Amino acid sequence: MKVLPIDQIFDTSSRLTPCLLGTSVVSTFAGGFHFGYLISAVNPLSDILQQFIVDNLQKRYSFEPTASHLSLLWSSLAGCLFVGAMIGAYISIYLLSKIGPRKTLLLAATVVLVSTPLFGLAYTLEMSELLPISRILSGVGLAIGISAQGVFLTEISPTKFRGLTNSLSGLIGNMAFLMAASLGTPYFLGTVSLWKYIFLIEMIPCAIHIFLNIIFFHDSPTYLLSVGKSAEAEASLKAYHGTNCHVKKILEDLRNNDNGMKEKSLREILKDKGCAQALSLSVAINFSVAFSGIVAISFFGTFLLRSVGFSTEGSAVANSLCSLASIVSALLAAITIDKIGRRPLLITSLLVLALINTIMMALVFLYDSTKNAFLAWPFLGLFILFTFVFSIGIGPAAVFIGAELAPPGTISKMQSYSTSVQFIGSFICPVIYLSLVDSIGGLAFLLFIVPLTITAAYFYMYLPETKGKTPVKINELLSK
Repeated sequence: MKVLPIDQIFDTSSRLTPCLLGTSVVSTFAGGFHFGYLISAVNPLSDILQQFIVDNLQKRYSFEPTASHLSLLWSSLAGCLFVGAMIGAYISIYLLSKIGPRKTLLLAATVVLVSTPLFGLAYTLEMSELLPISRILSGVGLAIGISAQGVFLTEISPTKFRGLTNSLSGLIGNMAFLMAASLGTPYFLGTVSLWKYIFLIEMIPCAIHIFLNIIFFHDSPTYLLSVGKSAEAEASLKAYHGTNCHVKKILEDLRNNDNGMKEKSLREILKDKGCAQALSLSVAINFSVAFSGIVAISFFGTFLLRSVGFSTEGSAVANSLCSLASIVSALLAAITIDKIGRRPLLITSLLVLALINTIMMALVFLYDSTKNAFLAWPFLGLFILFTFVFSIGIGPAAVFIGAELAPPGTISKMQSYSTSVQFIGSFICPVIYLSLVDSIGGLAFLLFIVPLTITAAYFYMYLPETKGKTPVKINELLSK
């Protein structure tokens, strides 16, 4: 009897089960959802929150910050999320190997469940100190969740559905971004007395995840085998791959790949050509995400739109409309990423984003010299196009590319190290961007154009296509 290769077994016998689809969506409630929500929530509230900080400092400490002090305080508060995320990314390395991806997701949701209400309680208790505490703890939770989510969905998904299940993180994250941006407008909860409820609402997806994780989730077959739970690994495969999948053959392949159960050290990763190449590519995509311009749009979107002629109210509404484009593109990414493949999608999106940034830079210079209000509309069009291209390309791919490229024995470290680079870059980027805007104006867009272009060239030369390939096959391609 002919023995099928493992790639073919996965593709012909596995299917998209309701359990896999449901688990993929609910998993984002511990990771991707909060990334979109927490970044977007503070953007439309910037004026209200800054005034709250000023009033609170005056009342409690008789300290009145200057405009430069307030700018520093605000950028630091926004960046606190990524300070926590850096910490969480490294904590996840230990958690993933010790308690597995399912329980790590559970812990992440619990951390966010506790941390996000603190932001709203800062207003109720009149304690502005709770704002950075909440942001840091929330960053820890979302980073643990994002790292675990990429590992978990990669390990439970058949190869032909890896792109779909992981891309759902981008879709849900963009929906959360729109939700937070809309709630933050003056027409909903973006008022002096109601803004605190935006951060109480975020408890709901955390509670849903915790309940469904405990009751319905199976851990990944890879982790279950590593701790000697063969029966549970078999049940997990049947739930996530379908009862007709070749369970025995898949389990045998996972067992034969015994070195994949033992995590390699960073030194061992760097000494191995395939591992080092995988880490380099994963770091490159996450770095380019941080320096693509998406952080500037997320944190300073209303500011950018005001800089080309939009009113305060108009920029808030326009910023929310941009989120609709990102949802549509994220949905398209989820549907097409397993058909188009990672390599062409990533390279194309990087180059298009670099071009969009270049045109936006030109429009800013043109507006500064002419003050022509009409230029606000083509700028808004580019704004929308940017979020569309980002959310169909490098945005969703960065969430799971580290886990997908990871050779056996490196998945938790690969995912955590690469995502931590994105969080570090996302913390540094706004600070550099604001400084560049003050000093060189529109040329600040070069901060995004250069990394995007370099990363596209690097991927063209070295990134293999990972669609439908097992970790062993991907490692062989990276080692050449």
